[in-house]
Order: sequence, then structure tokens, then C-alpha cells
Amino acid sequence: MSGAYAAATLAVSLPAQPLSTSLNQLARQAGVQLIAAPASLDGKTAPAVSGPMSLEQALGQLLAGSGLEWKLIGGTVSITPSASGDGTLTVTASVSNAAAVPQQSLTATKTDTPLIEVPQSVSVITREQLDRQNVQTVTEALRYVPGVKTETYGVDPKGYDWIYIRGFNALTTNDYRDGLRQLNNSYSYFRTEPYALERIDIVRGPSSTLFGLGDAGGIVNRVSKMPDARGVHEVEVQLGNFNRRQAQFDMSDKLDEDGEWLYRVVGLARDSDTQFQYRDGPHVEDNRVYLAPTVTWIPSSDTSLTLRADYLRDTSGGTIAVLTTPGGRATDTLLGDYSYNRFRQEQYSVGYEFSQQLGENVKFRQNLRYGQTDTILNNLLPGSPDFTTNTISRNAIRFDEHMKAFNVDNQLQMDFNTASVAHTLLAGVDYSWLDGNAKRFGAVAPALSITNPVYGLNIADPTYALNNNDQTTAQLGVYVQDQIHLTDQWLLTLGGRHDDISMRTQNNLTSNTSWIDKEAWTGRAGLTYLVGNGLAPYISYAESFIPNSGTDSQNRTFDPSKAHQYEVGVKYQPDSNLLMTLAAFEITKSNVLTNELVNGTATGYQVASGEVRSRGIEWETQAKLTDNLDALASYSWTDTEITKSNNGDEGKQQANVPKNMASAWLNYGFHQGLFDGLMLSTGVRYVGSMYGDNANTIQVKNFTLMDAGAKYQVNKNIQVGVNVQNLFDRHYVGTCDGDTSCYPGQERTVIGSLKLNF
Repeated sequence: MSGAYAAATLAVSLPAQPLSTSLNQLARQAGVQLIAAPASLDGKTAPAVSGPMSLEQALGQLLAGSGLEWKLIGGTVSITPSASGDGTLTVTASVSNAAAVPQQSLTATKTDTPLIEVPQSVSVITREQLDRQNVQTVTEALRYVPGVKTETYGVDPKGYDWIYIRGFNALTTNDYRDGLRQLNNSYSYFRTEPYALERIDIVRGPSSTLFGLGDAGGIVNRVSKMPDARGVHEVEVQLGNFNRRQAQFDMSDKLDEDGEWLYRVVGLARDSDTQFQYRDGPHVEDNRVYLAPTVTWIPSSDTSLTLRADYLRDTSGGTIAVLTTPGGRATDTLLGDYSYNRFRQEQYSVGYEFSQQLGENVKFRQNLRYGQTDTILNNLLPGSPDFTTNTISRNAIRFDEHMKAFNVDNQLQMDFNTASVAHTLLAGVDYSWLDGNAKRFGAVAPALSITNPVYGLNIADPTYALNNNDQTTAQLGVYVQDQIHLTDQWLLTLGGRHDDISMRTQNNLTSNTSWIDKEAWTGRAGLTYLVGNGLAPYISYAESFIPNSGTDSQNRTFDPSKAHQYEVGVKYQPDSNLLMTLAAFEITKSNVLTNELVNGTATGYQVASGEVRSRGIEWETQAKLTDNLDALASYSWTDTEITKSNNGDEGKQQANVPKNMASAWLNYGFHQGLFDGLMLSTGVRYVGSMYGDNANTIQVKNFTLMDAGAKYQVNKNIQVGVNVQNLFDRHYVGTCDGDTSCYPGQERTVIGSLKLNF
């Protein structure tokens, strides 16, 4: 049996009792899903089983002499009668809501691998953590992850996940949902509702060997909720400051008695303002409607098919710009106009995940998704404020975009031995395709008085076309990975990949068409030593690439930007209650675009000769300290340097990357007495100082924020809670890209909740 559910040590204590009772108790403890045909268990008694052991060992002892047998098929354990098929018991592995410490990741290796065996830094944000922090965006969920800088441009009502990982921008090429990249074009990005997620996996460092093109910092994989045969029947109402009203539901169960068909439906509706308000005018809105139905069909223990769909509509006040006085102090004066600034996006996606056992040790998986977005963004783009005349100039910009995207990933996994060496061999072919149209219109807009701003002006949508581009992108990748257990202690992970990228851009205003056709080879290698007491030191090497758009002075396309990373670390997981990771890394990204110089003078063109280096240390601990107390803590030290550049910033620190970040989150639950059912939580986040520009002329101050939460389980059906972000309402900025251009961070936000389970 592979995966974290086999590797994790459980403190089993089951008395002699009916087999069905023991299996249910074991399933709850191990955090797996249990589907049982009662006829196969009727009249069967399980022996007493106790002591520290894996799930595999516990199942073996419980089923000994029962006439039932089990076998592992990927993440699913099937238990069937040994003789005739008069019933079936299926245990489906899933990340448990009750597990304070994550055990596995399906993202880092695309196989069911314990985190301790992955030779790379990986963080897993569980559903339980998402609930306890009551996160409202994916960005909020990432704030306690080492190496991840969030709120790069402060609070953005449009909902973009502005994040940096290990010093590199992770918005455009590092966004994954269920293992497939969420493609994007211009201002068109697929948005993700965090309430629909089971967990979020963050793989830090270059990851192109398994996932194709991507920037050097790593990837963020958002994993959707799956149908749950145990039954989920949840309705929740949330109210908060800034006139926040939100209702959501999560329903899942079996569609038939045998559990061959399962369903899940997640829905949400929000009507809310934000912290931004026009003087003597309305607040900036942040409204959402979301619906995601899912159906799973399990006709046999060898086959499963999950059909997915989702729809999302966001409407908000668009891009926010605030008046910043000299010295980087962001005020509450908005530089747009509520009569013009607005954002609306509708998106939907449909797809499926298919799994088929082809033999005892061979499995095929296919993951496919198609999606569309339609985006309208109106923005008054401000110039630099003139404090002599107390005015600021503005241009009206309108984006009108449509995007279609398709992804498919085909995987063949083979588990076999060569002599005494065990292999988990993964071979895959993936393909992605994007077709997007982006129109941009512009016009001069009325200037704004800084001292006496007037809003509600009649500003017409501009009709002068600045851009009208059709872009088609296709990527075909072929990859192989082998996880080789050389011995019980030595694990070697090797991988290689080849990608073909084609990008066609047609300028509909000039009728010009440009092409980029590139290929790239990437690889990874890692060596892990499993000491046996929970300690696992490792060393690894990984590569990534990302295409460079545009052409040079000779009208030639650029070579892709490439990156490679060396990482050495140690993981410690003596049992299922503790996971600690300490890692040191160095990433070098080459072929970065920089100015072309001729005789020391910039020509106005670029060349792919720049280079950036990022090195650092990251520490993360997730621990269940007692039955009442669990903790999450992290620290990051990231040192970036622009090592090659023609832009006058060589030797400078990369913008928007603090050298020091630290965080901690504690949960304390009462399980008896007067406060039985109460959970108290608190967190602290520190973000060190950084620069807002690569020239290192604009310094952004450090800040420390506190969060808090409380939840009370009134009875088995009702839970009430409250969460506060930025508890002491600390004023800070996410970054500044000019002395008079800063982006404010999140003000104190209070959200109360009432949840009903039935």
C-alpha cells in the first residue's frame, strides 16, 4: 500500500467488537472515506487491535480470518470477499478535515506520495485550516506559507492572486486547479472560490518537469472538493463589516445505496462592499455568485470517473488607486470614479477526471478541462499627482476580453521491482490550448482635484482602440518520472520532460502577425534518505522555463527564460502529529529580458541576457501538540539579486521581495467542561522591509499583523464563529512602485458565521 495513509503511524486502540464498528473507527482516525455494503460485514467480529501501526497493518489485523481481502488501487483501498462477490467495501483516501498535520501531496510528484519522501519543499493547506481562518480568497490562504509574499499590490477587489514565491512572480504561470494550469491572457484570469477547495498544495522551486512552462518560484495547486459518501450537508451564513453578506452551501452524498454514484454541489452568493469608499459616495463592491456541481461514478474497484463543472460571476469596483503623499503614505482618497470604475467577469469550466486500473500494478489517469472567461474592466488610470496645482491627470481605459482554454493530462503509472529495487514509474503527455481576444480602448478623462475630489462624473466608455489582439497558444509536453526505492532507506527521484510551445499573436489594428515556436528540455533529480525515526534529509536539483514574448532588434523571437535550483533540506515526521521542514535553496534564472545597449546607449529594444539569483532558507512546522493544541509556524529568509542587467539595476535586490518573513498560527480546542466545543485561534504575520522597484530607490516598510478567531460547536448541528483579520487595524502598504504610488493593505475585517449541518 503506497501513500501517506500507509506511511503515517496511527495510535490504534480498538477493542474486540463488530467488524463494521472497528472499520468505521479506524477510517475516522486515519482520515479516509468509508463505503460499506452491510451484507459483506454482517455477523463478522474484529479482534482487538492496539499499538502504533500504519493503516495497512491495522487493516491486515482487522480483516485476518474474516474472508475479506483488500488491495490498493491508487488512493482507493478495495475490500472484497475472498470467494464470491456478495458485497464490497471501499475505503477512498482523501485529505481528512480532522487531520491537523497533512501527510501527503498528490501535486509534488503526481503520485500518492508521503510528504516526507518528496525531495522538495511542499506546503499543504488543509480544509480544516481554511475553515479555521475563514479565508475569503486564495491569497488569504497563502499568508502563513513560508516563501510566499501575498498582497503584492495590496487589497485588490478584482480578486487577482498577486503573490511572489521565492522571489518570483507567481500570478501568471504558476496557477493550477486540480493539477491543470489555469491559463490566462492579458487581464483574463480564471478565479478560484476557496470554499470549493479541499486543500491547497504549494510546491516551491522550479516545477517544469511535471507541469511544463512556469516561473522559477513554484506552483500553487488548488484541489477541489470531491463527492463524499459519508455525507456532507452544510449551509452557512456569514455577516461582516463593510456590509458583507454571504450565504453558502456544501452538499454531498451517495446517489444510490451501494455508493456507485456520488455527488457534490457547492454554491455561494455574496453581496459585499470593501474597505474602499468614495468621498461622499458609495463603497467599492465585491460581489460573487458561484456554483459547482460534481458527480463521481465508481462502477468497479478498477474504474472511477468524476465529472466537474463550475460557474462564477464576479462584479466589483475594478482597479483601486489611492492618493499617496510624498514619502509613501497611502491616503483614503480614491483616484477613480464610481460612475466609471467597474469590473465584471463571467467564467465557467467543465471537465472530468478518469482513472482505470489496467493491471495489478498499472494504472491510467486522464484529467481534462475546458473553460471560458468574459471580462470587462473599466479603469481611470491616474498620472503622477501635481501637489502645486493639487490635481492629478487621468486616462480612461477599457478592457474587453474573451478567452477559451483547454487542458488535458494523460498519465500512466507503473509500480514494479527490478531485483530488490522498487520503482514507481510515471509517464505522461499533456496538452494545453488557449484562444484569447483582448481589446483595449483609451481616452483622456477629467483631471481630479486632490483637495476637493468630485465623483459621479459622466465619463463615457472610450472608443479609441489602443490594442486589439488575438492570441493562440498551444503547448505539448511529454514527461517521465521514476521514484526509485534503492533500499528501504534510500529513495532516488528522477524526471525529465520535453515541451513544444507555439504562440501566435495577431494585431487586428495593423494586421501584423507574430509567431513564437520554441522547445525546452527540463529535468529534476532528488535523493532522500529515510533514517527510520521520522528524519529524512534530502538534496535535489530542478529546472523550469517560461517563454519570452516579443522580438529583438533583428525581429527574432527570444529564447525562453530558464531557471535551475539546488535545494538541500531535512524533513522530520516521527508520527502523524508533527511535520517539520528545513530547507536551503539557490535559484538562478537566466535569459531574463533586459535593455539592448549599443555603445552604452539603449536602443529601445531588448535582449534575453539578464539574470536573477534568489537564495534563501525556509522553515515550517505543523504540529498537533496536545489533544487541545495545534500549531503552524514558519520563517523565510530570501536574498535576491539582479546579477546581470542592462537596466542600471545590476547588483540590486529584486522588487517586492522581503528578506525576512515569519508567521505563526495557534488553535486551542476545549473538549470537556463548561467550554466544551469552543475553539480559539490566533495568528501573527511579520513581513520585513523590501523595495518597490528594482533600482532600490523606493523602500517599503516592514509590518506585523495579528489575526484571531473563535468557533463554538453549540451542538452536533450548529456552529457559530467569528474571525478577525488585522486585529489591531494596523495601517500598512503592500508595496509602492513610486514615491507617490502605494497600494494599501487590508484593514481590520470582521466576519461572523452561523453554520448548520444536518
